[in-house]
Amino acid sequence: MNRKKNTFKKKADTLIYAAIMIIVRLGALFPRQMIVKLAVPMGKLWWGLDRRHRKIALNNIRRAYAATYNERQVYTVARATFVQLARVALELPSLFQLNKSNLDSYTTFEGLENIAKARKSGKGVLVFTAHLGNWELMALAVTLKFEGKSHILVRPLDFEPVDRVLSQLRKRTGNILLDKIRSARSIGKLLQKKEAVSILMDQNASWYDGVYVPFFGLTACTNKGLALFASRYDAEVLPVFNIRQPDGRYKIMIDAPVKLVRSENISDDIIANTAQFNRIIEKHIRMAPDNWMWVHRRWRLKPVPARVKKKLKHIKELKTL
Repeated sequence: MNRKKNTFKKKADTLIYAAIMIIVRLGALFPRQMIVKLAVPMGKLWWGLDRRHRKIALNNIRRAYAATYNERQVYTVARATFVQLARVALELPSLFQLNKSNLDSYTTFEGLENIAKARKSGKGVLVFTAHLGNWELMALAVTLKFEGKSHILVRPLDFEPVDRVLSQLRKRTGNILLDKIRSARSIGKLLQKKEAVSILMDQNASWYDGVYVPFFGLTACTNKGLALFASRYDAEVLPVFNIRQPDGRYKIMIDAPVKLVRSENISDDIIANTAQFNRIIEKHIRMAPDNWMWVHRRWRLKPVPARVKKKLKHIKELKTL
């Protein structure tokens, strides 16, 4: 019986995938600028209907900008966030048309010399970024610009047909996808071979995967993997972010390699460097707050077992714990 169910599910998923690809291919035929105009009404509709994510976004922005934003500004940024996320979704079909000849119509670049600097170090490179601007476009554009390859850490989606479409898109300019859950050993081997690995690290982490460090002045459990790999394999860490410009293109900003804290205590280094990464992410979010994914519960702190809490000496300084 289970075999029949699995066979039916595979067939159904294949049909759904085919249907999605037809829609995507049709969407790609229309000029991107025309399709993106739908982001405003679609984003406003989403804002009006999705009470849960609207509440999360408002609460997050209130907390992050408590000292600077009044309630009108909070609502303005929150609504604009829904529009930008709708825009990212609407831009996805056009990314199947992205190539070397039309790249300049999608993006501009700032700090290209920093990629060359990281490469010349002769080390593996860890690129970190956030769900800011259009992160899917950025991953394709950077690889296309440098005609190289990057290994990208991703979390497979639960709905297989959509995951399949997204994976196909992400790999089309040469990127290689790594399963976020099963790739620790692979990342180590890649860094030893002086390869590049890209990581999104702005989402909430569980206590056993993260360290508790400030983000917008609030305690956030942040994944410690980037700092751990950087310390263990002596890798360069390169911040790369993007934000939408008034002309509809995205400016991709490549910062200088991060000067990591390196001491004899790797645990302290991981905490200090992870906090440093959060400061860099925050800096870029502040450039265009409406470009970030405020609908994610970034400060969702889960209870830490007492036996573990005793070992986390650094959290004593953080007010929200």
